[in-house]
Parts: sequence; C-alpha cells; structure tokens
Amino acid sequence: MPPSSTKRHRMTAAQRREQIVEVATELVAKHGFNGLSLQEVADAVGITQAGLLHYIGTKDGLLELLLNDRYDRQGTPQDFIDSGDPAATHPEGISLPAYFRYLVAFNEARPELMELYMTLGVEATDPRHPAYERFIDRPDQVWDYYSSFTWRLPPEVMAAGGWESMRPLVEMAIEAMDGAQLRFFRHPPISLVEEWARWEAVLFPSPVWDDYR
Repeated sequence: MPPSSTKRHRMTAAQRREQIVEVATELVAKHGFNGLSLQEVADAVGITQAGLLHYIGTKDGLLELLLNDRYDRQGTPQDFIDSGDPAATHPEGISLPAYFRYLVAFNEARPELMELYMTLGVEATDPRHPAYERFIDRPDQVWDYYSSFTWRLPPEVMAAGGWESMRPLVEMAIEAMDGAQLRFFRHPPISLVEEWARWEAVLFPSPVWDDYR
C-alpha cells in the first residue's frame, strides 16, 4: 500500500474542537458532567489528556464549549430566519408560534442535545455546580436574546403592550417545552411535534393568533 494512503488525516484546531464537543455531548448526556473524567473524553477522541487540555484549558472550559458551541448556538431565531421559512422572513417580523414549532422539531431531531440540556439542568440545581449561575440567569439571557429580534404579533398583543408584555407567555412556552422533552425520553415515548401542537392551541389560541402562525 502506498505510504500516502496510510497517512493519518491531521485535523484543524476547529475540527478537533468540534470532535471534542460531539464526544463530550454524548458522554455528559448519558453520565452527567460531575462524573465525567477528562481521560474518558480524551480516550474517546483519540488524544492524550494533555492534548485535550490544550483545546479546552480546564474541565470547566469543556462545559463552556458544550453550552456555548453546542446547545446555545443551535435552533435559534437566527437559524429559523436563515432557513428561509416564510414565517421567519415576513416583512413585519418572525412568527413566534412558527418559531417554537421550528425549535420543537429541531430538538426532536437531535435527542442528544435535549439529553445534554436536561442532564446539566438537573445537576446545576446544586450551587456548587460550575453551571449553576448560568442556569439561574438563563431566563433573563433567553429573553434578552429573543428581544433582539422583531416578532410579528397580533393587534391584541400590540394593544396590551407589545413584545414587552410577552415575557410570561414566552417563559410558559419554554417551560412547557421542557416538560414535553422529559416525556419524550419516557416509555412509551411521545412525538414532541404532536405534543407541541396541543400546547400551541392553548398558548397561542384562536382566533387571536390565527393569522400570525
């Protein structure tokens, strides 16, 4: 066999970091972050622990990668806009019910992300967990991020205060989504998309939201 065919492919730093995040996502989702050893991650990636630390710095640095580069960067309103969906590119703004439908379908297709978020969310109820403050602050962070976009809202909502009046509804929708995700992993499993259709009818009722879906 010619030497060129046995030459190992050398990953770029970005490719290696992505590989680390993918491996760590699966391991944390199944076993938790507290019980995770860096040697376990290094072995799964195929590098030394020293090599792993070169990319992540510390174990807490790995957690930051998981949250910043994996969970919080996917399924966003910007991703919805980039999808080209007419409900996301309307001149008057994004449809909120349509975005949540997009997000639910996105998550259902990526169960490893849901497992990661649920596992970390439970562990981070402990004040000693490195993600504790992040999860405490998460409602404010999500609201601030969503508020950076323009949403197309019914006249009734605009008359009641517009987007600023929507925070309780947005938080209820996310809480409902969190609960549905738990059901997704139980037996018998449910379809998140089908379950969300029931929630949407309650959270965004007719006829108020009919032309804004």
